[in-house]
Amino acid sequence: MLQELVKFFINPVLQFFLLILIFIIKKRPNRIFIGFVLYFYIVSIPITGILFHYVWKLEDSYNANKRYDCVIVLTGGVSHQWYLQESVSETLPFNFENYFMFNHAAERFFKGIDLVNSGQVKQLFYGNYVPKSKLGSFDTSELVKRFAMQNGLSENQFIIYGNSVKNTLDEASQFKEHIKNKSLENILLITSESHMRRARGLFNNQSIFFDTYSVQKRELFNKNMFMIKNYVPSIRGLRLTKSSFYEFFGFFGYLFTGKL
Repeated sequence: MLQELVKFFINPVLQFFLLILIFIIKKRPNRIFIGFVLYFYIVSIPITGILFHYVWKLEDSYNANKRYDCVIVLTGGVSHQWYLQESVSETLPFNFENYFMFNHAAERFFKGIDLVNSGQVKQLFYGNYVPKSKLGSFDTSELVKRFAMQNGLSENQFIIYGNSVKNTLDEASQFKEHIKNKSLENILLITSESHMRRARGLFNNQSIFFDTYSVQKRELFNKNMFMIKNYVPSIRGLRLTKSSFYEFFGFFGYLFTGKL
């Protein structure tokens, strides 16, 4: 109990609001100041981001009784900064290139690999994603392919397409180019739940249509709406709101530029 109480009060966002509350009690702030505090409260509580993602998500159209020609797994899931850092630091007592450092988005290709291994999907398509920085570059697609092959896929079941894709728009346009002479009728797309609406729009705009399967699914809103912690300002709340803004403004940015 004491540990949880300490965690509660060391939250820097909560501390900020306590200071603001003291200021309000001691002085009479104007409406602009109160509006600013109210806005910051709304964007820093987890329930705001949770509600957005609940409304924003798309229901899966994946059909368990269908055999798909291919699954497009959107890139992400590899902690490429770790590889880039270790390529120059040389501090590890082992060869870092022999190991896999993934993040939560790795659920995307985990599910894709699972569907190919089950026989429900013939091939997995993954964009050629090679992030670059001042430290150099790292081919994440080859790493994911190696992981997939260690987990049951054959060489011709994991297809890397495109040329140094940088974002979902690149993945959509370069996938269209890659399959222009191929006959693929039943296609499945896998990405994170919060990202699916934007991804589907970008691919559909390239006249690529498919069933969808979302990973990194969030808990039901009904399970979260009665939790007090979701109404307390926190770093988690800010992160959820930031990811909500990223998807919302990213979607409408592409929409206004005619790419959706």
